[in-house]
Amino acid sequence: MVIKKLRTILLVWLALLAFLALFTSVTRSGRDYFLLESSLVDGILPVFSVFTSIKTGFGSLWTHYVFLTQTQQENKLLKKQLVQLNQENIRLREAASANERLRKLLQLKGELPGPSQVAEVVGRGPSPFLQTIYINKGRKDGLSRGMPVLLPDGVVGRLEKTSSLFSQVVLLNDPAFAVDCLAQRSRVRGVLTGIPGGGNCQVKYIARTEDIRAGDIMVTSGLDQVFPKGLILGRVLRVDSKVKGMFLFVEVVPECKTSQIEEVLIFRQKPPIPDQDTTQDG
Repeated sequence: MVIKKLRTILLVWLALLAFLALFTSVTRSGRDYFLLESSLVDGILPVFSVFTSIKTGFGSLWTHYVFLTQTQQENKLLKKQLVQLNQENIRLREAASANERLRKLLQLKGELPGPSQVAEVVGRGPSPFLQTIYINKGRKDGLSRGMPVLLPDGVVGRLEKTSSLFSQVVLLNDPAFAVDCLAQRSRVRGVLTGIPGGGNCQVKYIARTEDIRAGDIMVTSGLDQVFPKGLILGRVLRVDSKVKGMFLFVEVVPECKTSQIEEVLIFRQKPPIPDQDTTQDG
């Protein structure tokens, strides 16, 4: 409908323009308009002026429309580029974070007194009562049951079960985990294990007369001949002497955030006790 109106206006304007051109060509120059000619000019030019204004207005609207269309297209393109740049920024930050974690693992690898293997965490145990994770390395990579699992922050746990390609790791806050430890400040010894149903650990077999307090750092003693000496286990949260029995209740917060582990380092130290699976196979 709008196009038909524009077409009609354009045709009328062109007809007036042709008539004015014809009238100008037949009118002799060198004299003023006669009365009839003056009437025709005075009648045509105002109409011609109106149509010229309309044409100019539509031309301006068309130019504005084209400008807006181009601006919208440019905005869409800029938004698309912004999304791509944000995604690329996220990928670069993830890559930088992974590189930093791997750099720290390789630094720890160089500090260990023996061979080690970097592995990636590929899953977590389904049971809320067992603190376990799964890694993408197994027997084909030289791993065996009982080997320590570490991070630059400290001890993660130990290998519990291995297949050809994967392994299960029991974390240090699981009740099935145990490691000989000592308080870094006072050198008081005990055995660190997980608290059933909780995310923290406890140090067992510390007599009531021993010097241990909240804030003490617990490290591996190395006496179990599995974990190297001096690896951080956690910090003492509280010491309770009101429990029954001969020993204190010592609660420890693990240094490693076990819920945030993505890569680990396995210290390929053979445990002193033969692997049960190997013994059965033999």
